[in-house]
Amino acid sequence: MSELGQAGSAGDDEDTVVVPARIHGRILFVPVPRRVVLASGLADLAATAVPATTATAATELADLGSPFEHFAQLRRVMIQTDNLIGPRHVLPALQQHLVSLAVRRRASRGADAVALLALETRYEELAGWFAQDIGDERAARGHTAKALDASHTAGDSDLTAYILGRKAQLAVDTGHPSDALGLATAARRTARAGSRLEVIAILHEAHAHAVPGEGDEARRAYDSALTLLGSADTDGVWSSWLDTAHVNTARARSLAALGEYEQAAAGFDSAIAALPPHIVGIAVSTSPAQHVPMRAQAICQAAS
Repeated sequence: MSELGQAGSAGDDEDTVVVPARIHGRILFVPVPRRVVLASGLADLAATAVPATTATAATELADLGSPFEHFAQLRRVMIQTDNLIGPRHVLPALQQHLVSLAVRRRASRGADAVALLALETRYEELAGWFAQDIGDERAARGHTAKALDASHTAGDSDLTAYILGRKAQLAVDTGHPSDALGLATAARRTARAGSRLEVIAILHEAHAHAVPGEGDEARRAYDSALTLLGSADTDGVWSSWLDTAHVNTARARSLAALGEYEQAAAGFDSAIAALPPHIVGIAVSTSPAQHVPMRAQAICQAAS
């Protein structure tokens, strides 16, 4: 699996997809050729292959050798399935497995409970992404708010900083840039100084300035983000995907919001060209994949 957050597999994994299957009452992960998934009418594979929670969930969970590894692997499979067929098919299964995860976490104690709570936070954050992708803003806010609460309970400041940034992103995408600016500022305050999580917070600040037309503030923020990125520490999966191309894509999005369409289109082209081929199409909101439609809009606006 790639370490790019919600990214799918790369390299040899591009030819196969790992899907969960229930065999003799246990969940096993089976490689299936990607072409079979795409060409054999298996569009509902996620809904059927990713097992849903049932009345016997607690009994089944009691038989798991390593609940953390089970749920962590299941999350990775759902991420990859989302990259294939989209979040609308995967979100219901993810929400049902959240229930099972919470049952197991409440029955655990000590370090196991803490580890499962951190994983539950990641499930909630991922559910927020999926809900936002399908346009369910209420569910997106609800899952992201639960993720923020859980991150505080887990005592993970990196998680808290990241999810504050996600809340900022949700706020600006739903038409509340002033709220987004406050949340992005809180994310930056929470992030470790000099970390990539601080860079992410600055990117959210920048776009929150751009949407209401505060171009000078947005440009200064992007310059600051690029400067900090050059010396920032690597701090785990929450920001391992962050690079210059990502920052330039975010800047192009903000240029489009400011009405500077020619510069935005050029920025999208430059950033997308710098990405490895397997990254294009990743379901990460601030990745070039989401901005391809915006790039097309920017080109049309520039032409007119």
